[in-house]
Amino acid sequence: MRKIQFSPTPGSRERQLCRRHGNPLFPAEKRHPDQSEVNEARNQDKEEEIRFLESLRDLLQEVSHLTERTETEEILAIKERTDKLYEQCAGLGGEHRREKDGLTRLNQVIMQAIQAAAGDDPLALEELAKEQAARELHLQLLEHPIVSDLLRTDSFISSDELVPSLLSEQEDVIRLVMPLFDDEQRREILQQADSLKKSLQENNDWTLAIEAKFEALEAKPQ
Repeated sequence: MRKIQFSPTPGSRERQLCRRHGNPLFPAEKRHPDQSEVNEARNQDKEEEIRFLESLRDLLQEVSHLTERTETEEILAIKERTDKLYEQCAGLGGEHRREKDGLTRLNQVIMQAIQAAAGDDPLALEELAKEQAARELHLQLLEHPIVSDLLRTDSFISSDELVPSLLSEQEDVIRLVMPLFDDEQRREILQQADSLKKSLQENNDWTLAIEAKFEALEAKPQ
């Protein structure tokens, strides 16, 4: 196997090449990315990081101009952008804890403004509480890079790489990720997994470690 220099904390594009490199779960033709391919992916990830920082700067500038008279619709639009930027940040290479913390604090300020606008409406407050609880769970999931990679509208995990990518994770992460898919998607994933299982067994690549990951993939969501 050729020695490839990967980044210690790669972004989405390079991360997928890391998953593929020398991994028997992937088709043979995808197991050997070369260094030029890795370098190009790294450069594109870096460009995305720069765009993210520019978008974050623009958002913070807009927020600084908000007043008590700002319409709720505008506040909700800013909240949506905040959530999307957090998702993007979670998938970037490098360390971005400061940016994540800043976006989390911004979300808290926005939620306080929305709660204030809701007043004493019990139904509105209940919905906001549910939304915030769901968001907290979502943030926990985003701590696993595979989640942000899957959620991208331009995901670099192609359909034929989905199952191998899932099975490249640890069992506990696989169990956390599978509920993100609906019933039809899970059926398709399990069908592809069954074909992959047969291929691995035929090529003598089946191991106890891989078997445990397949069991996690096939486990019914809680």
